[in-house]
Amino acid sequence: MIFRRGSRRTTIITAYVVAVVILYFGRQHATTLRAPASERVANALIFISDTDSIDAGRGSNSVYRIDVDTPRSIKRIVGSIPHGEGYLRISDIDCESASQQLVLASHRRDLNGFHHARLDGSGLHLDQPATGSLLAATRQIAIAADGRGIVVSRQFEDFAEPRFGLVAGDLFSRNFKMYRAPSADRSYISPVFSPSGRLLAYIAKRHDDDAEWASQLVVAVSGGRQERVIFQTDRQISEVAWSPTGEWLALVVDRQIYRIHGYGGEAPTRLTDHIGGASSPRWSPDGAQISYVAPSSFRGQNQLFVMKADGTGKRRVANIRGKLVNGCWV
Repeated sequence: MIFRRGSRRTTIITAYVVAVVILYFGRQHATTLRAPASERVANALIFISDTDSIDAGRGSNSVYRIDVDTPRSIKRIVGSIPHGEGYLRISDIDCESASQQLVLASHRRDLNGFHHARLDGSGLHLDQPATGSLLAATRQIAIAADGRGIVVSRQFEDFAEPRFGLVAGDLFSRNFKMYRAPSADRSYISPVFSPSGRLLAYIAKRHDDDAEWASQLVVAVSGGRQERVIFQTDRQISEVAWSPTGEWLALVVDRQIYRIHGYGGEAPTRLTDHIGGASSPRWSPDGAQISYVAPSSFRGQNQLFVMKADGTGKRRVANIRGKLVNGCWV
């Protein structure tokens, strides 16, 4: 009988200790899950994709992060964003390593604003303008390195066919005003801040078939008072990205990536020659490399590539099932 009582007491004590241990580690695990706001993100590519079957089923997409040196480390950091009775489809993404901020655009006419989060995906919320111009039907978005300035390219409904103009503001006052208004024969797309935030590069597109040029690469003082065309062509320029040093711009011309000096004065140098084209050039934080997207030979898949800033040393980082837009390299 004494032996039985001892065994029962031992069993109770053991169960109590196990319960305490489980509770302790459970709390530690929960703390870890709640702690991503303090996680600093570095040397990673952040991109948009509907690679997840959940996103594909919802007609939405999510934001993912992949470590450049560990290609298998893909992590979903912003999942499908609810909107009304469905979910948003993100049209563009931009982020900055200095401020650790991330902004997301969505081409929805009924969404006046953009989503804003930290680089680790925490703190996701909708930012809406307090005053000034609307941010509905936003196609592209750019954030300044200080994490304050915002410029978006949004669609305007005042024309028979889609036309895009630039609207600028900041995250503090949330006051947005017209930066470049579109017209029947001209749109403005792909805004990007210089590393200092003092300059803004963007693309002017002509919709007149008889025009002597189809696209211009423009560099302007970010307040919009002065601007200079550093390159124009009868081909289509669709994207531009500024190097961290401010010396170079990467641009997409007729679905291939080129590099041009930030002051202009010379013809762009071609960096890619992919059969299916290349898009979404993004500079590494040190300006030595450029990441980009190229379609895979397998249908429905796309690839993330990294190359040196002169176009040599191309290597594949990841093969992604589904659509893919390269967001930023931090």
